[in-house]
Amino acid sequence: MFESIKTKLWELLKGKEVSLALLYDREGEILWHKGRNIIGRTIDEGDGFSKSYIKGTLNQPGTIEEENIVVSSKSSQLSRSADVLHIKSLIIQPVSERFFLYIDSGIKDAFSDTDREVFKVIGELLGEMINQVKKSQQDVGGITGSSEEINKIRELVLKYSLEENPVLLLGETGTGKSRIAELIHRYSGRKGKFFTVNTPGIPDNLLESEIFGHKKGAFTDARADKKGFVDEAVGGTLFFDEISEVPITFQAKLLRFIETRKYQVLGEPAERKADVRILAATNRDLKQAIQENQFREDLYFRLQVLEIEIPPLRKRKQDIRSLVPEHRKLLKGKEIGPGFWEAVFDHNWPGNIRELITVLTRAGIHSVGPITGEDVGNVINRDHYKKASPGTDDKLEQIRFAVEEGKSFWEAVWQPFIKRYLNRDEIKQVLEDGYIRSDSSLKKLSQQMHIKDSEFKRFIAALHNYDIHPAKKK
Repeated sequence: MFESIKTKLWELLKGKEVSLALLYDREGEILWHKGRNIIGRTIDEGDGFSKSYIKGTLNQPGTIEEENIVVSSKSSQLSRSADVLHIKSLIIQPVSERFFLYIDSGIKDAFSDTDREVFKVIGELLGEMINQVKKSQQDVGGITGSSEEINKIRELVLKYSLEENPVLLLGETGTGKSRIAELIHRYSGRKGKFFTVNTPGIPDNLLESEIFGHKKGAFTDARADKKGFVDEAVGGTLFFDEISEVPITFQAKLLRFIETRKYQVLGEPAERKADVRILAATNRDLKQAIQENQFREDLYFRLQVLEIEIPPLRKRKQDIRSLVPEHRKLLKGKEIGPGFWEAVFDHNWPGNIRELITVLTRAGIHSVGPITGEDVGNVINRDHYKKASPGTDDKLEQIRFAVEEGKSFWEAVWQPFIKRYLNRDEIKQVLEDGYIRSDSSLKKLSQQMHIKDSEFKRFIAALHNYDIHPAKKK
């Protein structure tokens, strides 16, 4: 719905009906704009539009009763700011109690009645969509919690879903960055698919091919044409999970694609262009990575235009009261017993929401009656939750349990290997155990490790490139 509304506005702009369209809220934040260039993210600090008329709407308490606020050079005296910008007519359409749609014209003496009807309909649709998004954010599958931090994130998700610029999601592992990225895509109304690039799971020498694709014969193992993620996500969103793991040799090409939407398929001389929005996430300090020459500063500033920082669960513990009911099915129908809430609030949750889900799952499986604080404590204090230099058996137990709980190979096995938490012999042991249980079938092994069919070739390439194939003798 958002996409269709934005498309309609763009059509009007292309037809030179409109010079600027701008959506803002009662706090004076600019949520979205299209048309001529403006400056700033708020009405107060911004420039390039008629501030005086906008501030008039912000100063009115309660719901604005008028259907429209219309200013035209034919019927009233324009403000100085409008005159400087050569604005001849403008409309401010209340979208809801909180949001307003500002539209002005640079070439027409006045908007026609038909124009005004179109703007009114767009405003109504936009208001309805905003309300639907706000409601869905409260439902299961949205952004759960009632803390001030989560309410702010809801507002940012709503705001950034209207934009086309990249979004950078920051936060510790397990805070829910992937879910928020999916919500931004869903609420944006983009018609294309949402694709996740599990960056640590792709060898450096294959990354460009995976993202942009290749033609047959482009390199030694290119036996057939391959569509890249960009082609698959046309009209949609490409989400780079752990953007900090993108090799610096590829970062310049990614930056160019973000800025121009142009890219080159390996082995193809001509450039292509694709409408794909980029979202990215990381749990690393990118400023430090820049200082260590591991991340390009220009790429960071391009990604950081729209930023959402997700606080760890220990800093918003009140949200646990909403998260537990959302995942109540993990308790296998068992009731919450004495001491449960005290135990979950007392724990610091270093693994964030992901750890909470794991604890609820294990408590639901192992508890015989109502789940008490003692049950929660027993799960939390199990050996595979201890952080103090676990031995090989403990580490492999953690990996196996993570896979059993639904984590993919890329997250549960590959990331620890890339970060040298697992060595080559240890990752081979994990793979060999799964290989035996999968009747020596790599396809079954990949399914057992929750690898998508579209990622199977990458999985095979990783086994060979890093010499960890489970069938290969040491």
